[in-house]
Amino acid sequence: MTTKTFLTGAAMGLALMLSTPVMAQAPDPFPPGEGHDTVVKACVQCHGAEVITGSGKSREEWTTTVSTMVSNGATVSEADFGKVVDYLAKSFPPK
Repeated sequence: MTTKTFLTGAAMGLALMLSTPVMAQAPDPFPPGEGHDTVVKACVQCHGAEVITGSGKSREEWTTTVSTMVSNGATVSEADFGKVVDYLAKSFPPK
């Protein structure tokens, strides 16, 4: 490979990299708070964020929903169950 060929290839590669738009990371649709990480990990594996963020429920309704999801395989430990329900009830109350 000649130096000219190498430099031409390197210049083309650099031009391609610079012309490719950088994908911006989408903002986190979940508000910060205790239980955030567990909710994201447990819920977004099966549901889009809008399923949760578009729901407005009472604490009792969130308790039922989380219990159902755990029965269906969601990974929420007993220790985290209350934190998850509290987070959801505070962040997504009835509308």
